Formats: sequence, structure tokens, C-alpha cells
Amino acid sequence: MSEAVLDIGDPAVGSRLNKAVNISCPSGHGLMERRSDPEQPHIWYEECTTCRHVFLDAGEFTDLKFKTLMDWVKKVFI
Repeated sequence: MSEAVLDIGDPAVGSRLNKAVNISCPSGHGLMERRSDPEQPHIWYEECTTCRHVFLDAGEFTDLKFKTLMDWVKKVFI
């Protein structure tokens, strides 16, 4: 149930934020670099190139925690 506490915000807004570029690290260390999860490549997140802190948009933490049936099918056939 951690996702209910940690994953706040509107997933639709989070989806729009995936298109943002040149995002600065919230800790002030440098620029964030876009990455995708190897097991669920539809999930994009940002990682600081200096401190390695990770930023997940709204809905992404929950999506990482719960794999869909399609995620399992892709893993079997790819």
C-alpha cells in the first residue's frame, strides 16, 4: 500500500511531464536524464547524472509496482 501514500498527483499530468526536457535535479546537483524501466519500457523516469536521485511522475511508482498482464506477455515473448 506504499503507492497510495507515495504516488500522489494526477497521472495525466505525469504523462505530460514525460515530454519535458532539460529538467534540473530537485536537489540542485545537475541535469536529469530520461530513462526507461527495462521490464516495463512504457515507464519513463528521470535520474540525476550527478547524485543518481530518481524522479517519478505521478502514477509511475504505482505502475512500476504492479505489472499488467501485457507486461508479463511481453516478457515471455521478447
